[in-house]
Amino acid sequence: MKSNPKKKRIIVSIAVAAVIVAVSLSILITNIFVPVKYLISYCVKVDVNQSNVLRVSFVDVGFGDCTIVELPDGKTMLIDGGNGTHKNNLKVFKELNARGIDKIDYLVCSSVSAEHCGGLSEMLKYKKVENIYAPYCPATFINSEFRSFTEEAAKLGKIPEICEYGEGIFDDDAGYNFCFLSPSVHTLEDGEYQNLATEPTRENINAASAIIWIEYGGHGFLLTGNAPSKTIQKLFEGQSGAVEINGKTVDLSHCAVIKVPNHGSYSSAYADMYKLTFPQAAVLSVGKNGYGFPSVQAISDAQQSVGENFYRTDTDGTVTFTVKDAKMSVQKEKK
Repeated sequence: MKSNPKKKRIIVSIAVAAVIVAVSLSILITNIFVPVKYLISYCVKVDVNQSNVLRVSFVDVGFGDCTIVELPDGKTMLIDGGNGTHKNNLKVFKELNARGIDKIDYLVCSSVSAEHCGGLSEMLKYKKVENIYAPYCPATFINSEFRSFTEEAAKLGKIPEICEYGEGIFDDDAGYNFCFLSPSVHTLEDGEYQNLATEPTRENINAASAIIWIEYGGHGFLLTGNAPSKTIQKLFEGQSGAVEINGKTVDLSHCAVIKVPNHGSYSSAYADMYKLTFPQAAVLSVGKNGYGFPSVQAISDAQQSVGENFYRTDTDGTVTFTVKDAKMSVQKEKK
């Protein structure tokens, strides 16, 4: 009995079409729950944070900033999202997924600079976000990265709180706090935000970068963003180690970890910051760049203060600090 080539071709065509339909449906269904372009970031071993433990992870996103904060009451915070390249977005999603984070309780955009806000629009698309903090910058077109972030927040119907002095959360029951020490309130004449609005130079953009304090179990984290030295100096001038925030006292002598300002820029180096806080460790978030960062001065200031407890994301990868039972430990991605 002779075979029918035409019939075989029809059968093969039907089979191929069926496979294509099945694959297409599979991709479509997968993309509803997991974005296909970030699918590999979900193939990770999950390590969920324990109750009554604070974990702060400085994510390696090259020349950029991204910090994941797992709070002791189970809430989460994402501070910045890198520069928005696919490689760095993939890294941020991987770090979030490895911690079992599907919902971000507090998403913070600390600066309009692209290396801080570039990846945040993607986070808003694919992670559930409850609350947003962002700089006061009516000129959202200051760059494409900040504009994408603000547009995505608007699509979700989210009105961000402003990153400014006095804003934050003091949770006495859970025993932690996070707050903004700088910039000044956006209504202040000649304040950092007013200067940014009238003259968006690189200097004014950096001056309007948020300085954030996080504390739990007697261990404080001072995240200095892209703040220049004169802004940091202003923060510490006239202070006896304590800052009053809406009736609450932030004791800077509790500082355990400092994030080196502005990726180690010389213009942000301020040695007295370390002398006034006596941190146990310092972290520099940096990668390849055309600015010559980090500067010798910034590295020297940090190392003279913390010695071997000086970490760099470009050499150590993501650096995670864990505060448990009033004790702090550190883990590096790269050994």
